[in-house]
Amino acid sequence: MRTIILTTLLLTYLALKLNAQTDFAALDRANYQFFLDKDYKNLKKNSKLLLEQGSDYYYLRVRLGILAYERQRYASAYQNLKRAKQLNPFDTISNEYLYYSFLLAGRTADAKHFLRSLSEDQKNSHLKTLSLSEDPELNVGYSFMDYEVEKYQTNPLNYEAVENISVFNASMNFNFTPKSRGFLQYSNTRKVATFYSSSNPTGEYGTFSQNQVYFRYKNLISPGWEIAGYTHWVFFSTEANTSTFGRRSSSLSLSTQSLFGLNISHSGWYLRGGLNLNYSNFESSSQFATEGYLTYLPFSNLNLYSTISGFYQIDKNWGNSYQANFDVGFKVFKYLWFESGAMVGNSFLYSRSLGTVLNNSFIIPATNFYGTIIIPARKFSLRIGGNYSSIYNYSWDLVNYTKTSKLVLDSFGVNATLTIKFQ
Repeated sequence: MRTIILTTLLLTYLALKLNAQTDFAALDRANYQFFLDKDYKNLKKNSKLLLEQGSDYYYLRVRLGILAYERQRYASAYQNLKRAKQLNPFDTISNEYLYYSFLLAGRTADAKHFLRSLSEDQKNSHLKTLSLSEDPELNVGYSFMDYEVEKYQTNPLNYEAVENISVFNASMNFNFTPKSRGFLQYSNTRKVATFYSSSNPTGEYGTFSQNQVYFRYKNLISPGWEIAGYTHWVFFSTEANTSTFGRRSSSLSLSTQSLFGLNISHSGWYLRGGLNLNYSNFESSSQFATEGYLTYLPFSNLNLYSTISGFYQIDKNWGNSYQANFDVGFKVFKYLWFESGAMVGNSFLYSRSLGTVLNNSFIIPATNFYGTIIIPARKFSLRIGGNYSSIYNYSWDLVNYTKTSKLVLDSFGVNATLTIKFQ
């Protein structure tokens, strides 16, 4: 009797094991066919069944990772291909897909960091040809803003009846080390306006020009995390009038304004964000500002993304001000992206976007709507945009730090930036 029971149990165990092996073989064959057919939906369902049965193996993860990559689901591709590498330490196929998952998701610094982490034996022939650092870039841009003009017969306070503002800039991204990058930009701003003041209450029509230099140093401290320091300097000439023995003369002197800031940022698959802290000394005052931003990528790729950001500033003489933005961007087709957004606020004498966007004037953009088309290519990219702003323009008392005579005016602008990549 005991022999019969043991024999029955053994036969039952063997039957169950054989059935499980048969189920695994059938599921694996179906899994492979779904992969060949590029049927990502059924591949995921089939893989879930295999994983629930405890079958987690190299080829399963590679199939999931490759099809996720081809569907531009880069977060899923990363998770599965990373697991494939754990199951097969000698795998070189996954490494190329992992590198491009980072790169095509817009995480260039992380892509290069991953590439540097691989030994030569872990790279295939293609990965061995790639640079370990980000490629240098040259940017050339121009913007033009046209303003609604409101003039006074006389105004003893500080007031600018601005007609237009044009900005030319040229910049360069370059490497310090494989993990750190520099960004250097030169800008020239020209403002055409009638300038009113206590010394010239009837107004003086002219063109005000200033030169700007911006520099940023950014360093990757760990995968997904970067810190940056930046500074922005403004140079312009001011005229001083003097009277000696009844004679009146004028002389030009060079004036400067500056900004210093720090940034920490994080890039994940679905969420990216950062925090900036700025100190500046615009218009004989001082400003301390903080800016935060958060980007959501619902599909872990650049086909659709939205950003919310906020800015708050404390000015020594003029009090507190703020700005808030909402932006959305999406892919139209392979060589065309579109971005648009809106901003509300009451800030002036401020800088945003890691110090690159600077408004060291008393013009207040209260609401702003903007849109940009982006044409990306392998060797270059082109951005062309337009915007509308409703601005507040006041008469400013620079002695008592008050503003009066609020005007609500319209402005329209266009801009373009060409980026050349040195690959």
